[in-house]
Amino acid sequence: MQIIAGTHKGRIIDVPKYSVRPTMDRVRESLFAIIRDEIEGADVLDLFAGSGSLGLEALSEGATWCDFVEKSFKVGKVLQKNIQSLGFDDVTCIHLSSAMSYLKNCKKVYDLIFFDPPYKQEVAEKVIEAIYINRILNDDGLIIAETRKREDITRFSEYIVKEKIYGETKITILRKGAA
Repeated sequence: MQIIAGTHKGRIIDVPKYSVRPTMDRVRESLFAIIRDEIEGADVLDLFAGSGSLGLEALSEGATWCDFVEKSFKVGKVLQKNIQSLGFDDVTCIHLSSAMSYLKNCKKVYDLIFFDPPYKQEVAEKVIEAIYINRILNDDGLIIAETRKREDITRFSEYIVKEKIYGETKITILRKGAA
């Protein structure tokens, strides 16, 4: 896997060999084409970070900070290696925590929040609700959810800006709102 655009275009990202389903390059390319104008100077949160491909891509394209949340220590080690190899040590922080625990205790506010949970968990509604309830998204911020295409988040339909389906993957982009 590699960074698709920005200052680190073409640089390789290691992917953990266990319990991770990274966002495919073509999906990331399409997603970042849609949100590119929102990235410059953004504070980013990458939940269920895995290899960190979404947050690292955002940093390569001009985001100023990224917090990565990953509960697996082993996966976190691979993520740390990716951050170091790209030279993003000073603009990132890895939180070894479950996404829901991090959201519940978060005191920071973000411009972009990515989340890509394991498809079988079907936690998108809970994550979106926690983001809104805990008020961690800036007024002009975006939530970018990657889920299985049949996962239902229509409860938040009034906040959905765009949805795209790529095979079994659905990308949903939401603006700020009150759940």
